[in-house]
Amino acid sequence: TSSLVSLQEELEDLSCPMCGDIFRDPVALSCRHHFCRACLEHHWSEGGIGSGGRDCPLCFRRSSLERLPVSATLQRACEALRRERARSDPTACSEHGEALEFFCLEELRPVCGECRVSGAHRGHRLYPVAEALQDCKNALKPLKEKLSSFKTAKSTCEESEEHMKHQAQNTERQIKEHFEELHQFLRDEEMTRLELLKKEEELKSVMIREKIEDLTLEISSLSDTVRSIEQEMEAKDILFLRVRQSCCSTCSSPCWSGALFDVARHLGSLKYNVWEKMMEIVHYTPVVIDPNTAANCFLVSEDLCRVQCCTEQFRLPDNPERFDISAEMLGSESFGSGRHSWEVEVRDNTYWVIGVAKDSINRKGKHVLTPAEGFWSIRLRNGEYKACSAPWTPLDVTQGPQVIRVQLDMDRGKVSFYKDRERTALFTFTDITASRVVPYFCTACKLHPLRILPSRLSVVPEHHRSY
Repeated sequence: TSSLVSLQEELEDLSCPMCGDIFRDPVALSCRHHFCRACLEHHWSEGGIGSGGRDCPLCFRRSSLERLPVSATLQRACEALRRERARSDPTACSEHGEALEFFCLEELRPVCGECRVSGAHRGHRLYPVAEALQDCKNALKPLKEKLSSFKTAKSTCEESEEHMKHQAQNTERQIKEHFEELHQFLRDEEMTRLELLKKEEELKSVMIREKIEDLTLEISSLSDTVRSIEQEMEAKDILFLRVRQSCCSTCSSPCWSGALFDVARHLGSLKYNVWEKMMEIVHYTPVVIDPNTAANCFLVSEDLCRVQCCTEQFRLPDNPERFDISAEMLGSESFGSGRHSWEVEVRDNTYWVIGVAKDSINRKGKHVLTPAEGFWSIRLRNGEYKACSAPWTPLDVTQGPQVIRVQLDMDRGKVSFYKDRERTALFTFTDITASRVVPYFCTACKLHPLRILPSRLSVVPEHHRSY
């Protein structure tokens, strides 16, 4: 603090009374008043206060000096003060200690008046600092806007990372649960088949043991018969031979069928038979919802087949795929060719839109649901069923459908909508021009969900098919 006070006092002692800055080329008049040479000469040339001659601007005494010598001692003191000022004042020129009043466009740095007149920046394009500062502020505005957008993007990326990790954990859990269900099915099926195997083994063993016991009795009986016959053979009685011949001919064979294990019954097409039985617990849905496209007002089931609009707004990343205003979502797979079909259970839902949309539609902002905008759909709103054509077409629906079936034929560029299991279409669009489309869903009913129904599966070996 003391050094700053001392510097301020020196500035007052070594300041030109005319310009108020540190002396430049200080000269002394006969009255002992000091001025910058340039300030004094300018005053005299402009006819300052006094008689217009070589008068002192402070005391008005006429100077008797013809030449104005520079005070070397005062000059050195001023230069030392400038250096000291430059060290202690960041707004002063480091070379001359003067105030930084200009901005050099050549070297892009602030300079003082001395730099402008006689320094290294002489002849450079210079701006007053105030104007340069305003220009910098104007140039800084788009940079600040860009910085703000980058910060917003970074925040979105951080939210996306957090959401992605939650998705990964949730997906991992569901995969483990699904495989555990399959593993448990296989374990149960293995146990069932091994129990059947064990039962057959025990049954066959009992049958064989009983047969062995029967054969043992037969052997004992036949052994007695053989001994008796051998004794009677010594009589060489022809009549005996005739009798015994009929006795021997009544003996039955000890072998019987069904004694061996039925290996083919247990191993024949084992994997196929187990897989076919697995169809009882496996469900196939031709279309599922892509949760990354669903607006933040939706609650999507874990199997991605059921969705309901909620009053709560969920905190989700604002990724490019997601709808941000309307209560909309898309299926997970797009179609560019072939025939495709899926069924949506609507039941008591009072506000829904079902159809297809081109896969490149903009997900942000509101949409006009017409083919020209890339939508081919039907909807229910305020109790009115309409096809979203241009203009919209009322549908002939006397009783509310429970299920809407969508049949898409990309090869022919058309999509048809059917009520429940009826064969007559409610409406058919024949003007699909998009190269690829994706299933489209919208619902604003907060009481009842939409549900995509699973398809029936059947396994028919090729040699069983009818031709």
